[in-house]
Amino acid sequence: MEKRRFGRTGLEVSVLTLGTMRLLHGWDQPHDHLPDDSLQNTHDIVSAALDAGINLIESARGYGKSERLLGAVLPGIRPPFQLMSKAPPAPTADEMRRWVEDSLTRMNVQRLDLFALHGMNTDEQLHRVLAKGGALDGLLRAKNEGVIGALGFSGHAPLPVLLRVVASGVFEFVNLHYYRFRRTNRAAVELANALDMGVFVISPNDKGGRLYEPPPRLTRATAPLHPVHFNERWLLAQPGVHTLSVGLSEPAHLAIHLEAIAARPPWGEPERRAEAVVTCAESASPLVACGQECFACAPCPPGIDIPEVLRLAHLTRTFDMDLFARYRYGLMQPGNVWVPGARLEVCDRCGACLSRCPRGLPVPELLSEIRQRLEI
Repeated sequence: MEKRRFGRTGLEVSVLTLGTMRLLHGWDQPHDHLPDDSLQNTHDIVSAALDAGINLIESARGYGKSERLLGAVLPGIRPPFQLMSKAPPAPTADEMRRWVEDSLTRMNVQRLDLFALHGMNTDEQLHRVLAKGGALDGLLRAKNEGVIGALGFSGHAPLPVLLRVVASGVFEFVNLHYYRFRRTNRAAVELANALDMGVFVISPNDKGGRLYEPPPRLTRATAPLHPVHFNERWLLAQPGVHTLSVGLSEPAHLAIHLEAIAARPPWGEPERRAEAVVTCAESASPLVACGQECFACAPCPPGIDIPEVLRLAHLTRTFDMDLFARYRYGLMQPGNVWVPGARLEVCDRCGACLSRCPRGLPVPELLSEIRQRLEI
């Protein structure tokens, strides 16, 4: 499997990373109970990934049993591989250092090659992390002790916040959302490249559009490529993208990703033809720029994430991606820094969005229309 230099971390990472959020029974309580079938499932998935050439395994403190399951099976699996785990920003340096130790203990290792702050989603978090005695001090202590290698962060923030975290200069890699059908974070990828940071794409096919269960209209648009192949090849053709996370729940799910990376180069004539069809379909939608290039309608006084809702509306109108749109809309809630946004029923037609839209779109009417489609 192709390997790429992961920015200034100095590591050579495979273009696919094994994500371990979806291991069998991995979210069942209690998290310290590891059933035999979960252990076997984890062993089989890890073995299949390593046999295929994947050399980076990613977990997180917040992934249920994931760290513990890996800690139980990895000692019996031959290296070489590299390990990444993540934890939320702790309130203090001491607590952050303890959380690193928790991950080391659960994963049954003396050192982690990469460690990321999980969910750097607000400016307030960034300020607390960088403050004296904050989480960064705890991570630097762990790094100086040699128990973790490169430091990074996982960002689910709006682009302006994501750019500020990248620009802080304290992180060596970034895990972010960036997909063919959500190119919003391109500027963050470019800035990370300029700072020689590793770029790790999170969940390219789930959060990238639930592409593993595509609607027929999308499948026709990307033909002869499966939408998963189309998206992953597009990503691997982007300058500065180093690795894509593939979260497996069983070993057989690896096959579609191996097929996606089999093409050399990843972006050739079949991909260009599919891109032309997809682009033509998108250009017919008046919402094509919403939530991708244009965010003028934000902020919404009642708290609706209008650009993202209109992006979802574009995907439903253009490719019948209703299942994905309902999935993402269903996660939105006020105060949720991971998937922010109030429900559409709070729209009071105040008109703030109308006055700001450079295309003169009837935004309140569009929100009413998409509500009918998303809240079935």
